[in-house]
Amino acid sequence: MDSLAARFNTKVFGPYLDMLKAQYRFHPQFSHAKQMWEQRLTMEELVQGPYLEKAQMYAQGEPLDKLSLHEKTRATIKARLGERSLYRHQTDALTLLLEKRNAIIATGTSSGKTLCYQIPILDDLLRDPSPGLRAIIIYPLNALVNDQLGEWEQMLKEHPHITFARFTGQTPNSQEQYEERLKAVIGEQLADEQLTQQEHQHKVEQGLKEQLIRDPQNRLNHREDIRANPPQVLITNFSMLEYLMERPVDAPIFQNARLKFLVLDEVHAYRGVQATEIAFLVRRLKDRLCVEKLISIATSATLGK
Repeated sequence: MDSLAARFNTKVFGPYLDMLKAQYRFHPQFSHAKQMWEQRLTMEELVQGPYLEKAQMYAQGEPLDKLSLHEKTRATIKARLGERSLYRHQTDALTLLLEKRNAIIATGTSSGKTLCYQIPILDDLLRDPSPGLRAIIIYPLNALVNDQLGEWEQMLKEHPHITFARFTGQTPNSQEQYEERLKAVIGEQLADEQLTQQEHQHKVEQGLKEQLIRDPQNRLNHREDIRANPPQVLITNFSMLEYLMERPVDAPIFQNARLKFLVLDEVHAYRGVQATEIAFLVRRLKDRLCVEKLISIATSATLGK
């Protein structure tokens, strides 16, 4: 197992840096200011501590075999959990959702809230794998969208026929743009190596080929692909969902949609006027897709605090 410091860096500080970089952007004209700003994004500048908090213990829930799940769903969850069983709040939420009822999961950090909605969505898609948009998951920040994309990759790696996609302002327009961004990331990773320009270019091209091979085949990576082949699971934020419903170019995403699940993660982030906007957005979405009843799921670690 990695050290506490290493896990803090990958699980906490790394995603926090991604959030900062996604939230604040610089015009190319101010590239020097951007470089100075990024140089200050260090552990020494931003982190005090470490601070430790005692993890909560959660009661065990019902055995998986007692839940009315598809056998492939059950096998997937057992592989994800290993020797551990589901917590009680997870099985309570699943009982509601499998009965097509709404649920709010308001438990602590790292309590497995994501599984509470991943499992019923997966189960529904295994029972009926027909194409068309089936679930929309809304996050308040792009950094959270990026983080959860990995969770869905893990969940769906044994189910390549179930498609999923991230659609935010950072989503590339085309395969060419997607590959160019991959090259830029690979190039940054090679920045500290003493390479000639030719060696650097060769390593970047080799790294690109390897990354494209590793990419999940059921993950749609750019807007052209998402519009041409609407994913069954769409991960986005509320601002982008608004754009998707307004722009004619994105209309194909909603064609033949049979939306069943709507998830609002980190629901405590929506307050006041923004909460009202979200409420009207959901009503417009239901009206657009002629959906009377959605299975609605909200999650939060700090709801009511």
